[in-house]
Amino acid sequence: MTKRQLQKTGKMHIHIHNDISNTANYLRTRIEEKEAIGDRSYIALDITACLVMLAFTFESRLNFIGEQKVDGFKERRVFDTKLAKVLEALELKPDFSIRPYSTIQELKDFRDTIAHGKPETVVIDELVDTDPGADFDVFELKGAWEGFLTTDFMRQCSEDIDSIWKEWLATAKIDVHQTITHGEYSITQLEEPSVFSG
Repeated sequence: MTKRQLQKTGKMHIHIHNDISNTANYLRTRIEEKEAIGDRSYIALDITACLVMLAFTFESRLNFIGEQKVDGFKERRVFDTKLAKVLEALELKPDFSIRPYSTIQELKDFRDTIAHGKPETVVIDELVDTDPGADFDVFELKGAWEGFLTTDFMRQCSEDIDSIWKEWLATAKIDVHQTITHGEYSITQLEEPSVFSG
C-alpha cells in the first residue's frame, strides 16, 4: 500500500454572531410576511424566538468586539461588566436613556425573563366598583414578558442593535469582512510516496 505524509496547516476564524443574526433576520422576515397577510397564527411564538435571537446576537457581537479590543476580555463575565469594558475600550459614552442604547436594557430584561423562567403566583383579592352592564370579570393569564411580544418592539430591537453594531465597528476600525467567518488551509506533501507493507 502506498502512503503519503502530508502537513496540514490552517487557521479558522469562527464568528457565531453572524449565524445568530441570520437566524434573527430569518425569523423577522417570516413574522413580517405573516403580518403583511394578516396571519396571526403563532406569531407571538415567532416573536419570542426572534427576540431571543436578537438578544443573543447583541451579546455575541459584544463578545466579538470584546475579544478584539479589550485586553483579557472574559466572555463569561456579567453582561453589564462586559458592556462597560467594551464601551470603555471604544471610548464611547452613550446615553442609555434614549434609543438605540435604551433598547438594550429592555431586550436584556426580556432575555433574562425567558432564560431564567420561573413560576409565578399572582394573588388577586380586590373589591371592584362597577357600573351595571360593565365587564368586571377580566382575568388574563399573561406573563409580564408578553408585553414585549409586538412586531414594533421586535423591529425596534433589530434596528437598534444593528445601529450599535455599525457604531462599534466604525469606532473600533474593524471592517465588515473581518467579522465574517473565514479561514485559510493548506496541505503540503512532505516526501515522495513510500510503499508500506501491511
